[in-house]
Amino acid sequence: MLATLASPLVCVIDDEKDDYEPLLAILNECFVGAIHLLGSSDCVPPEPFKGLRLIFLDLHLTAAIGKNAASHTANIFLKTVATVSAPLIVVIWSKYASDISSGEEETESDLFKRTLLDAAPGFKDRLIFVEMEKPKVDDRPQDWRDQLKAQIQTSLRDHQAIEVMWSWNELVMESCAEVSRDMTSQAASSGLSRSLQDNLKDAMRRLAEAHSQGDFGPMTAPSHLVALLNQLLVDQLEHPSGIARIAPHGDWLGVKSTSAPLVGFAGRMNGLLLTSELGDGAAIYAPGTVFRIKSAEGFECAFGKKVNELLEEWVGPTKKVKYQAWLKDALPVLIELSPVCDLAQSNRISTLLVAGFIAPKSYASEVKKSSEAFGKILNFYLRWPVEGMQAQEVVLGYCNRYKTTLPAASLAAWLKPWFRLRELPTASIRNSNAAHAARVGFVSL
Repeated sequence: MLATLASPLVCVIDDEKDDYEPLLAILNECFVGAIHLLGSSDCVPPEPFKGLRLIFLDLHLTAAIGKNAASHTANIFLKTVATVSAPLIVVIWSKYASDISSGEEETESDLFKRTLLDAAPGFKDRLIFVEMEKPKVDDRPQDWRDQLKAQIQTSLRDHQAIEVMWSWNELVMESCAEVSRDMTSQAASSGLSRSLQDNLKDAMRRLAEAHSQGDFGPMTAPSHLVALLNQLLVDQLEHPSGIARIAPHGDWLGVKSTSAPLVGFAGRMNGLLLTSELGDGAAIYAPGTVFRIKSAEGFECAFGKKVNELLEEWVGPTKKVKYQAWLKDALPVLIELSPVCDLAQSNRISTLLVAGFIAPKSYASEVKKSSEAFGKILNFYLRWPVEGMQAQEVVLGYCNRYKTTLPAASLAAWLKPWFRLRELPTASIRNSNAAHAARVGFVSL
């Protein structure tokens, strides 16, 4: 049970008591929870921490200096910090950060940073290095602790964007705590003379069962409970009072950017906003799943049309050279459109799929324009490359004329799940498909 709490935000890695004790005391005075590691191979977490936001790091965790010291410290860092951590401020707090070892051309600090990034390129553009002076014990004045506290504040002062991320992180944690308080309050008000533990368990069972709408059991109950708790969390996150933590940054946040946009920024952000990975244990036909077509024969059997006939809907053979490039560059796909509630309630007998394509972004202006039958989702970065489609900015199109249903109980052999569209872009396609199916045409005299 304790393992569920092993997610520190702040870590101090230092092997000298005279150094780490004052630092930990100051963090404690500031009510900042921090974990301390001595920096030895037998004092590292079982798995690198993924949620760290701030590290105070001594460079010399052994008697070695130069390359050997840098290698050891980098190794401890890699065992402590997961490469997915970002953004992370690394405060290099060392007596020898600016020293140059015999035979070296770099400072101890620069040598460590290069050694770390060479060993783990994944940290590039994820770490923010800050250097903070650490005087030797004999050189510390009587008010050194006060000076150290001021040093820490100064070192972190100019990282406004990071402060916004930290404020948002705190908002999420407080929102989770609010959901826990509400759950506890409701469970405690049941009027039954049972322990709080039993009341909470009963409340969670009832919530999971209510969300399941019949699909309830040991295998499905956890996912139903998490889905419902997520809804309660969103209510807390969207409460206006939560903005108060980030409001002080409005002076710089609310200024229109005049610099040139970052190359590929829009596409990469759209990739995060519009798409997600399938996730372990996802339903066979989870709403929004994008499928690749493994067999042209399977497609033809389901639609009564060939794959090339689908692709011709956007760029026809009359375009000659462009058409041949299109057939080579575009990947046909199917998109699952079932309502989320049908999946949650296990009401689906069949799955609803619409056919379309994914192609490089360069085709966005070349293919047929959006209409009742055709739709496009433009400019998102494809994060899951496959054979025939590398990671790049792409355009996704769909054709409401090409829709089919398949039994929901098992995956068709000619389909392969690829990734998922998030619920809102999925809903936009679902609405388009429903509107196309509901068109009215009649003759009157």
